[in-house]
Amino acid sequence: MDSIAFSEYMLIVGIIIMIANMLATFFLLLYRPNALYLSGKVKILSNIFLIIVEISFIAVSVFFLNYEQTAAIYAFPLLCIAITFYIMLAWGFIQMKGISALSMEILERLVGVIEAGDENLDGHSLHVQNLTMLIYDYLPLSERIKLNPMNLQYASLLLDIGKLGIPRSIINKKGKLLPEERELIQKHPEICMEILSSIPSLKTITFWIKYHHERVDGTGYYHLKGEEIPLASRILAIADTYSAITMDRSYRPSLPYENAISELRLVAGKQLDGELVELFCSIPKSKITVCMNDVRNRMKKYQSGTFR
Repeated sequence: MDSIAFSEYMLIVGIIIMIANMLATFFLLLYRPNALYLSGKVKILSNIFLIIVEISFIAVSVFFLNYEQTAAIYAFPLLCIAITFYIMLAWGFIQMKGISALSMEILERLVGVIEAGDENLDGHSLHVQNLTMLIYDYLPLSERIKLNPMNLQYASLLLDIGKLGIPRSIINKKGKLLPEERELIQKHPEICMEILSSIPSLKTITFWIKYHHERVDGTGYYHLKGEEIPLASRILAIADTYSAITMDRSYRPSLPYENAISELRLVAGKQLDGELVELFCSIPKSKITVCMNDVRNRMKKYQSGTFR
C-alpha cells in the first residue's frame, strides 16, 4: 500500500471517529442530557461550539481526500486530532457519570435520613425510585432512549420534597381531610417547583414532578390528558401509587401485592396510563418484591444511624 493510499485511509478513519464524536455529543449532551450538565446559555453555546468543531473537522477531512498530496501531509495530524477529541469527550462523559453517581448517593442518603423520622414516609421516595427504574428497564427501547435514567432517579427521589412545606399535622392526619387541607396537600408539586426553580438544570425534572398527579382522563390538577402528560410523569405516577398502596401508613394498613395490582388495574385508563399499568403488572412479582426489601434494608441503617 503506497503512502498516499495509506493517508487517505487515515483520513477516512479520522472522519469516522469524528462522526462518532458528533453523534455522542448530540445524543448524550443535546437529546438526553444529564440534569447535572450545564444549563442555560452556557449549555447552548458549548454544544454549538462542539458541533461546529466536529462538522468543520469532517468538512476539512473530506476536502483533503480530493487532493492526494495535501492528504498525505495532513492525514496523520488530523487523525491525531480526531483521536484526541474522542479521548477528551470520553473522559468528560466518564467524569460526568462519576459526579452523577456520587450526587445520587448523597441524595439517596439525605432523603433516607429525612424519611426515617416519619412513619408515613419511611422510605417511600426510595421505594418510588426503585419501582420507577424497574419500569424504565421494562420500557421498549424506543421509549427508554427518550429518558435519561439519572434524571428519572432524581425526579423519583425529589417527588415528594414539596410535602416538607406542608404541616405534619395535615400529612399525618388519620381522619378525613377538610377541603382546605386537601387543597394544601395537592399543592405539594408546586411547592417542589418553588424549591427547585433556582436550579435551571433541574427544569425538566421539576416539570415531570409537577405533572405526576395528573390523570390520563384529563381530570387531574392541570387537566392534561393522555400523552399530553410527560412519559416520565406517567411512570412516576404508577410507581408512586403502587408504593403508597403497599407501604404502611398511620391512617391505614398496607395492601399486599395482589390487591395493589388489582387497584392499579381499576384506575388504568382513568387515573393511570393503561399501557404502562399493564407493563408494570407484567413485571415478575419477585422483582417488585426486591424493590421493597431493598428499601427496608436501607431504612434500617438510616434509622439506626449505621450508614455503612
